[in-house]
Parts: sequence; structure tokens; C-alpha cells
Amino acid sequence: MNVIIVLFGFFNAKFLLLNLVALIGAFFLMASLIKHKSLRKISAFIFSIISVLQILSFYITRTFISYSFIIHFNTRDVLGMKDLFALEMVYILILFVLLFIFYYKSQIIINSIRTVLKIKLSTVKVLKVFGIIISVLIMTFKTGVIHDGYTLLKNLNVNHEDFNKELSKLNMQDYVKPENLVVGEAKKNIIIISLESFEKGYFSDKHAKLTPNLRALKADSINWSYLNLNQNQGSSWTSGSLYTAITGFPAFFGTEANSIFQTSYSSSITGITHVLKQTNHDLIYITDNAEVSGTNEMLYALEIDEIIDQKNLNRKIKDKDVFELAKQRLRQSKTTDKPFTLVMSTLSTHFPNGVYDDRMEANLPPQETDLEFMVSATDYLVNDFLTFLKTENFLEDTVVYIFPDHLKMGSDTIFEDTGERGLFLLTNAPTQVIAPYKNNIFFQIDLPKLILDGAEVKHNAKFLTDYIDIDKNLYIDNNITQLTTLNLSGFSRLKNEPYLVPIKTKHYNSYIKDTIRFIAHAGGAIDNQTYTNSLEALNHNYKKGFRLFELDIRKTSDNKFVAVHYWGEWAERTGFKGSLPPTHQDFLQYKIQSKYTPLDMESINDWFKLNKDAILITDKINTPRAFSNSFIDKDRLIMELFTWEAVIEGLACKIKSSMPSQRVLLSFKPEDVVAKFKAQGITDVALSRYNLSKEIDLIKELKQNGIKVYLYNIEDFNEISADYVVKYEMDYIFGIYADDWDF
Repeated sequence: MNVIIVLFGFFNAKFLLLNLVALIGAFFLMASLIKHKSLRKISAFIFSIISVLQILSFYITRTFISYSFIIHFNTRDVLGMKDLFALEMVYILILFVLLFIFYYKSQIIINSIRTVLKIKLSTVKVLKVFGIIISVLIMTFKTGVIHDGYTLLKNLNVNHEDFNKELSKLNMQDYVKPENLVVGEAKKNIIIISLESFEKGYFSDKHAKLTPNLRALKADSINWSYLNLNQNQGSSWTSGSLYTAITGFPAFFGTEANSIFQTSYSSSITGITHVLKQTNHDLIYITDNAEVSGTNEMLYALEIDEIIDQKNLNRKIKDKDVFELAKQRLRQSKTTDKPFTLVMSTLSTHFPNGVYDDRMEANLPPQETDLEFMVSATDYLVNDFLTFLKTENFLEDTVVYIFPDHLKMGSDTIFEDTGERGLFLLTNAPTQVIAPYKNNIFFQIDLPKLILDGAEVKHNAKFLTDYIDIDKNLYIDNNITQLTTLNLSGFSRLKNEPYLVPIKTKHYNSYIKDTIRFIAHAGGAIDNQTYTNSLEALNHNYKKGFRLFELDIRKTSDNKFVAVHYWGEWAERTGFKGSLPPTHQDFLQYKIQSKYTPLDMESINDWFKLNKDAILITDKINTPRAFSNSFIDKDRLIMELFTWEAVIEGLACKIKSSMPSQRVLLSFKPEDVVAKFKAQGITDVALSRYNLSKEIDLIKELKQNGIKVYLYNIEDFNEISADYVVKYEMDYIFGIYADDWDF
């Protein structure tokens, strides 16, 4: 138990550990009550998933499943952080397997114990029920699994309501929205440096060798002020912390999480960005990857001017690059008379072991762990950046704020013997301005007010903290639902409800066997490989039951039709080193992934001649006359086409179907589409699933008029499977492009 307590670092670790035991125990006892093996297997699978997720949340966030865990548990963030957590993922898989066996074999385990201890069967049944009841009671206490789950549901179960009504509910009727701001002149530039998981424990004597420069800043009370900063609910992850630092609100967004920013175009929630916009500040954000947790979308919705990260630089970057890019951008600012606000977010000290950068070895001695080395690297980089600011005379008219984004997740053994855990703020803002904040308990929701005050910006903005006269974390806890609805209603979106409510179809059993509803995407998957457009893919998926086969058609350098998705991708998968596109002869000489046979027009025709019930659907090619004259059977040819002129040409060629692409479909006014398509005899259209909810009314009208809609981009939604689309969305459409399907 002491190992667990050290690992999780909780004063109440024994109670939290007891909760985990209670959860696993309850599932174990419940599984043992299920006599049917198949049902027990399903239950064991579900119980194992829940248990692993709770343990994972406990490990990462040091609480049971909470909002910060929910918003990070999405495909984009998991894939984005996979390199950091490779070893942990192996442990998770092993843990899942062990728990599954434990739950599934629960009856055998209990019967073995009963036999050894010679306990009556009736007594065992009573003990099982009693054990479940006790376990549930333990989990209902504060910070218990059920208690925290109820708190989370309160957070997620919200409705979109009018922003002003939500302000009234929180007694914030005099809140100043962006359009009502009155802002005076701002004479100072602002630089905000958000340090990943960089707790104040790193300033302790224990870690003195890691942070000599930041410790020197803390000790320099003449030029710098040091404040203890407390973490509040709703700001304990990177994008949540950033949202709070800008707006002063905890980042609660219900089930939509940060996805609401994808369709947002303005905000009624006032942030420092809105205030500084009126002072003509250039607003710049620099980080390694602004896509994580929808950070870029959030910042654009809050009117940030410029985001610099690996996407727009088209290369991977680390913290060393972030600081160098900041220097370049500040040098550029000297060519204008405009003030600037620069926000920087680091990553190198990320849980669990940091993001190692061997380039820093030239400047720093080795440390015991990668994380400690990157802590020292962060200290070095911050000091080097501050030296740059001083040398380039920026500090004279620039206020700098340095603070962590949140407490370190996971194991806190590195902070043993460093005092109470917490955050900090270092700033060179005038001491007299900062003094009131030093004398009060200071939270993350106080940051926007302090940032503007420290830069001596005169304004009439009010922040959430101005309305709180009790413990701020207690206030947030008591008002989670109201704060969530306030956040949700505070952003103007192109469409407030962009999501379809999933309702299971009554026709599922007939849909799954209907071969004309499923198009084998790029020939279909083979050996878990997609986009091969290969002979083996056609054969494999024909045997599985597919009869509609999409192939991506392009031309070689000598004008021969061949099946290939993108030439660059083809070259990478074949090892081809020549110029692109290749000649027809070169194309045929290279196998995909060294084992899959490429398809040219001759082999495509041979295959469809042999498989007389198969239908070809083309993509990429937009010359129906030329291609249809090359294909063996126009009655078995559907061509997705990308201009209205090509669609008309395809109809004239008498192919099976001239299929307008999404580009063509959406180029017409919605009210004109159906009449136009029916007049031409169009029977099929292709549409991305990204537009399913947005174009649902048009899709319904197309279906009512006998025009079949096939959805593609299914595989882009890693959390949504083809089966999900068939089960919950097929009633709206006719069919889908699928990499794989089991008929």
C-alpha cells in the first residue's frame, strides 16, 4: 500500500485505494452472479474497460474519471501523445487482460475458496450481495467513484441556453461583453510563458541544481515578484488552463468539450484578447502543436491573430524551437509601431517522462532522469529568452508573466520533501500593482485580471473572480452546471446543434447484408492495409461479399490509366525514387508494400471480366468519356465526378451512374438541387460524413426522391465505426464507402 501512496501522492490515498478495491470487488462479485457464460464474458469485458479507465484516470489526473480526463480521452490527443505513453499503453493492455480473466473466472475463483473454507452455498450468496452493497456505499462518499461520477454527469448534462439568462443565474448581470468594452491606452507589451507541469516544487532546495536561473528570479525581489498560484477546477489540463488564463472561466464545455470552437465565429465571453485587441496589440501564440485539445480553434474563436506551431511551419518542433521562434517574431515586431502580446506554451516537461531534446546536451550536464534533464533545459531556455529580452531592450516596456499550466499529472514522487504542491507566478510587473494579489489566495481564474493590471491596462472588463466572495474552488464546485452552460452559450456558432441524435435503425439486420449499400473503399482493406488499390484487395474483398469496388484512377506520365490514391503516397509505399508521375512500365514494376499487385487498365478489365457481378466506382478521374471508353462494361461503371460539366458528359456516355461529388452537390442552392438532379436522371451522389448533420435536410429530400447518398470519410472518425454509421445513420442515407465490412 505504501508503494501506491507514494505513486499517487495523496494524503487520502488509502481511501482512494479503497475505492479502487471496492470498484473491482463489486464488479468481481457481480460477474460471479451471472451464470450464462456469454453474458459473463460480455460483462467481464465491460467491467474491465471501466476498471482500466478509472485506474488510468487515477494515474493521470490523480482523481477518478473527471472532466479533464474526458476531454483528453479522444483519438486526436491519444494519437498525438502516443510516443510519450508507449510503455504505459503496454501496461494498460496487460492490466485489461488480467482484469478480464479475473472477472470472467469469478465463479471458479469463489467456488474454489468456498470449497477450501467449506462455506455453504447459501452463505456465499448472502456474502456476495452484502459485499456489493458495502462496495457501493464506500464509492458514494466524497471523492469516491460514484460521487465523482455524479459530479461529472452534472457537468455533462447541460442545455444550451441564452447567455444573458446564464449570467443572471450567477448574479453576473453587469458582466461586460466584448462589444461593451471601454479600454484605455496600453503602453506595455505582454509576454506570457506557460510552462508545462512546472510546479513550484522545482524551486525547492531538493531541485536547486535543476532550476538555478528561475530560483535567482524568485530571489530577485527588486525586479521580480513571486506569487503562490493555486490550481482551480476546470483548469487542470493545458488547453483548459489556457482558456482560464484568457477568460477567467474554468473550461467546462459539457459533452461537446472543445469541439464547440470548430463552428464558433465570435464570443460573448470577454477575454484579455478582446481587451488587448482594442489597444491595437498583435496577439501571437507559439507552441509545438496547437491542434491538441482544439487549442487552435479555441484561440481563433477568442480572436487571437497569429498561431505559430508545427502545422504552419510544416515541421516538428520542440521547446528550443518555440523560444527561437519567439525571438524571431519579436525582432519582426520592431519593424512596426504596434504593441504585442505573445503567449508561449512549452511541452518538454510533460508527464510522464518529459519530451527529451538531445540538442540541449551541448548546454547542460546530464541528470538522473529525462524529466529532470528537461526541467533543467526549461530553466535554461527561459533564462536565455529573458537575456534576449534584456539585450534587445524589450524589458523596458514589456511585462512578462511566467507560470505553469497545471500541476504535474501522474506520479508525484519527484516532489517528495519539496513542501506543499502548487503553482507559482513570476512577473516583472510593478510591485505595487501585484501587492494586492500577494495578500490574497490567488487562483488560475484570477490570472486575466492580474495580467491586465500588471500591464497597467485601463478597462471596464469584469471577470468571474470579481463575483466570488467565498472559496473559489468551492464556488466552482457548487456552480459547475451553470458555468458549463455559460461557456456553451457564450460562443456564437454557425449552428448551435450540429450533432444528430443517434437513434438505432429498425432495419439494421437487412442493411448489414445488402451488398449494394457498401462500396469497398480503394479496393477495400487487406491485411489491415488501406488505399492499396491492388489486385489482392479486389480478390480479398470480393470473397468477403463486396460487389461495389471503388478505385482511385490517375494517369501515368505516358497517359495510361492506373489505380493509385496519391502519387507521393504510392512512391513512399513502393520505394520508387524517380520523378512523379512514373511511366506506365515503371508503375507496373513496383509492388505496393513489396507484395500487392498494382492495377492498370488491362488488369482492371481482366478482373471485372472475370467477376461479372462486380461494379466499378471511380474516384479522382474527371474525364468520363475517355475512361468509360477504356472500361470493359459501361453498364457496370459508376463515376464520381467533380464538375457539373463532367457529370453531364458522364450521362451522355450512358454509364451506369454519373455520380456528382460533394463539390458539385454543394455548388447549387439547396432548393435547386433535387429538381436539377431529377431532371438529368441522376441516381447517386457522394457526400462526406463531415457534412451529414449540416446537410441533413437536403439528404432527406434526396432520399425521398430516390437519389442514393453514399457517405465517405467514415474512417476519419476513429471514434465512429462503419457499424455505428449503419446502425444509427443509414436511415438517412443509402450506403457508405467502407474499408472493411463483414456481410
